[in-house]
Amino acid sequence: MIDRQARNKLAEEIRHFVECFTDNLQFDDAAWEIETKDRGVTEIYEAMWLTYDDLTRHKMDGAYALSNEQLTVVKREIVFLKSDCEYKWPSWPLYYRVARPLLWVISFGVVTQPLDKHFHGNGDDNAWPFFKVEDYQTTLKSPRYLNGAHNTELQPTPGGDAACLG
Repeated sequence: MIDRQARNKLAEEIRHFVECFTDNLQFDDAAWEIETKDRGVTEIYEAMWLTYDDLTRHKMDGAYALSNEQLTVVKREIVFLKSDCEYKWPSWPLYYRVARPLLWVISFGVVTQPLDKHFHGNGDDNAWPFFKVEDYQTTLKSPRYLNGAHNTELQPTPGGDAACLG
């Protein structure tokens, strides 16, 4: 299920936060208010929560700036939110989501690695939130954001509908 209004709202809130127009608490308040059944929106919001300190008010700069790896994922999240791709990743069972951090610490990732693969299905982690790299590559052919030679920042650009692979 694609909730276009919720996806557009979260994409804009992420852009504003990453570009330092808003701080973490403003982002969190705005994103928290988005009500949707679109799993892509909820999963991306949960992933964004891991990119900032929710105890201290800050913008996403200086010591709080995203790493290059984090920025790559955030850009891919925005491309996904502006696409018409369904979120295809399977849901992890609640017991595993709760127990995973402890299992990872106790086993140094040995126990969680095979369980993560099991719960991921056939998805490609390097394409998340897209399920497969091919879905991401297809969407990049006509993105609604991050398009154009002079568009080096997270600025909006015109784009068409992106077709996703089945």
